[in-house]
Parts: sequence; structure tokens; C-alpha cells
Amino acid sequence: MSEESLTYRSSGVDVEANLQANRRIQASTLRTYNERVLTRGGLFGGAIGLKDLPQRLKNPVLAGRLSTTGGRGPEGTSREIALSCRSRASDSELPLAFLDYLAAARLDADRAADLVEIFSREFEIPPKIPIIGGETAEMPDVFLEKNWEVVGALFTLSEAEAAEAEAAEAEAAEAPCIDLRGLLDPQHAALVFSMDGVGTKTKLGVMARRTPGLALDIIHHSLDDILCQGARGIGLMLYVGCRRRDEQLIEPLIAAARQCCHDNDLVLFDCLVAEKPSLYRPGEIDVCGAIVGAVEADRLIQGDAIRPGDLLIGLASSGLHTNGYSLARKALLERGALGLDQLIPELGGTLGEVLLEPHRNYAPAVLPLLADPETAAALKGIAHITGGGLKDNIERILPGTVRAEILLDSWQPPPIFELIRRCGNIPRLDSVGKGMYESFNMGIGLVLVAAPDQGERILGRIRDGGIPALVIGRVVDLPPESSAREPAGRNGRVVLL
Repeated sequence: MSEESLTYRSSGVDVEANLQANRRIQASTLRTYNERVLTRGGLFGGAIGLKDLPQRLKNPVLAGRLSTTGGRGPEGTSREIALSCRSRASDSELPLAFLDYLAAARLDADRAADLVEIFSREFEIPPKIPIIGGETAEMPDVFLEKNWEVVGALFTLSEAEAAEAEAAEAEAAEAPCIDLRGLLDPQHAALVFSMDGVGTKTKLGVMARRTPGLALDIIHHSLDDILCQGARGIGLMLYVGCRRRDEQLIEPLIAAARQCCHDNDLVLFDCLVAEKPSLYRPGEIDVCGAIVGAVEADRLIQGDAIRPGDLLIGLASSGLHTNGYSLARKALLERGALGLDQLIPELGGTLGEVLLEPHRNYAPAVLPLLADPETAAALKGIAHITGGGLKDNIERILPGTVRAEILLDSWQPPPIFELIRRCGNIPRLDSVGKGMYESFNMGIGLVLVAAPDQGERILGRIRDGGIPALVIGRVVDLPPESSAREPAGRNGRVVLL
């Protein structure tokens, strides 16, 4: 076994490039915001308020459609998607929000920002269409070099009668949409949107010929993202890209997605499978989804109320969830020479079973807390621990006046993480190359920031729901010397102790 230390960067994924791309992208997307946008950039989901809808939308119906093209390069694809979405800005339909997904073998931060800039230039023209969320993904060994996957998701509102008439005219047996009448009060409601992908976990699903769990991964991941703003999911769009459509892989995935949507009361607006032989490596697939959820506008969670003394409550993950798989694959399969069907006693099952364990859905445990007035008032922030680990994701929700201190010895990461570390000789912490705690969730998939007087009650409710949970740290004042160095408006900081 090699003694050379692996890091996320050396495994082919540059987290810093992703962060740089996101910073430039946020600057572009802000230009598309209109008066309906209720959230700041950088959160896990973006919210749109429904107050004072146009008179033509007395009985609003929500719908969504995915868009992608191929053969003209990523710039041409972005332009075609933008023009297609803009063309829907008719009197009978209100484009509400746009989300984008960009993926490549190697993430060029400038190229990614340029692609989003194409969307921004089109959508900042009145009437604006807010680019409310999106994802950039670096997926080595899935895509061919220098090619980009570009997917757009457009959510729209239309009048119920007009939508029904259009569906009848098109002879559509079923028009996937959500009649918002009776579901919420538009004057006080917000819709929360997010878009993300499964990442290179798809490679393991393809290798093991087991793809249904990938559907649960993207749906549960998406539900957890909008949960961070306090929303419950109501609708989803699913995209599967591939070189050639392999029905033995695709059909079980889509069947599982339909069942998962049914189990979680989600309308499946759109399900698009696209063959792109010039983009994907042989046999590989990519999976992404765009979700919408609902919450009362005055109950949106953005972390603004977080104060010193608040507790950080960590909820156990079900494994790696959907992040760090490029590093895990290189450490376990290449360096460690392990097989997916190999029984690993310390894991209690085969390597493939543990690595392909679906992402945990935290909504059933957390939504009841948000419905209880006492615990809802105590829950000040929620962070989904995805790419970048605890530090990067908790910092996304902290106000600039505080610091979160996480005690790494307060919990024992599951054995799979120690196996990855050992096989890859990966450092626990490496702020440059990205070590274990900067790449993986390390057994903590969601963090609740809660007022201390409700901490025990919240812990008990989570545990009663079958999810292990414990206090992993707390919020403190930002030291004066740190505060002096930080520009106004920047997020707070997280330190791993």
C-alpha cells in the first residue's frame, strides 16, 4: 500500500475551485433577483415569496420543466436553454425561478462562471427570472475531458383554468403540476428551490449494477437542502444523463424515483433521460434533481438569529451520503485494492453495501420540530453537511458576528471513514488539499443550531425518531481580532477543535 497521502485534490476534485466558481456565480445571479426573492445567496435553498401575485393568477398552479441540449458546446447549450425559458414569459404563465446544473470532468472556475453569466444576461432583462440556485460538480472519470453537462430547471406559475385547458388541448393524459389552492396561502407563503447532483457515487452504482439507491440519494439530498430553510418538499424534477441508455440501469432508477416521490408526497414534474455520447465516458451516468418546497414566509430559516451560547446538534449520517466518492474510490478500490462485493468484517457487510447506502432523509425527524411552536422558535439554523464537510457548510448559515466551535472528539465516526483514511493514508485535516474532515461528513449529516434551553428536548425528539444525535459544539463570540479582519457582511467562522 502506498505511503503517499491522498487528499480530495489529489483524487481529482478541487474543492477550492468549486468555491471560487460559486463566489463568481453568486455575483452574476444576484443581478437576476427581483422583489420576490426572500433569501440571500449562498444558502442551501433559495426562496421566492408569492405575495401579491398578478391578477391573472387568482388560482395559481405550479409546474416545472427541465431543459438541456447538446452538440453545440456548453456556451451554445446555455444560450439555447436561456432563450427557451425566456420564450415562456407569456401573459398566461409567470416564470418564477430558474436553477442550473453544471458538471465536468475538471472544474474550470472561470468557465463555470462564464456559463452562468450567459443565463444571467438573459434573465436580468425585465421581467426578471431569478436564478435562485444551482450546482457545479467536478466528476472525473464520468465525463470526457473538456466537455460540460448543462441542465436548466424552470419553475412557472399559471392560472388553473388556463393550465387545464392547455393540457386538454395537448391531449395530455396527465399534466404534472401542483394546484396551490388549498395547499398554502400565497399571501403568506414562500417556495424554496434547490438543485444538486449525486456526484461520482453514480460510478459505484454502475459498477455494482445497483442504481435504485441513487434515486433515493438525489431525492433525500434535495429534501434535506430545502429543510435547511424550513421547507417541506412538494415537487421534484429528475435528470439522468448518459452516453447510451442502458435500460437495466435507467429503468430501476426511475422506478425507484417515482416510488420515493410517492412516499414523500412529491409531485414528479419532469423526468428527463438524455443520451450524450460526446460527453459521457462509456457506461457512465449522471443524476441530478431540482426540488421545490413550501414554508410560511415568516418561518424561513436563514441563520440570522444565531447567537453565542447556541448549541450545535449533530444528526448521524447513514454513511458518505453523496459526497467524497472520488476520494473514497481512489483510496479503497485503487490504493486498498478492495472489491465492492468484498465482505469487510469491521463494516458489518460488503464494501459495496456500505458505500451505496442511500442518503438519509432528515425531514421526517425535523419537520415536526418546526411545527411545534416552542422547538421551532429554538431552531435558529440548519446546515446540511455535504461537500466541504462540517466547516464549509456550517459557515454558510452563520452571521458574521459569531464563531462555531466543533469538538471533533465528541463523536466517533463510523468505521467506513477510518477504512478510507487508512487505505489512502489521508490526513484528518488539510485545509489546502482537503483531508478527511474537509471532504466527508464524518458521520454527521445534518447540524441543528438550537437555543440551549430547548437542547435536551430537541435531542430527545430526534432520538425518538430513530436518528442518533448529540451536541458536537457551540456558538461563541467572534474574537475581536478576527472581527477586525473580517469585512462587513461576511459569514461567521467555524473552527474544528
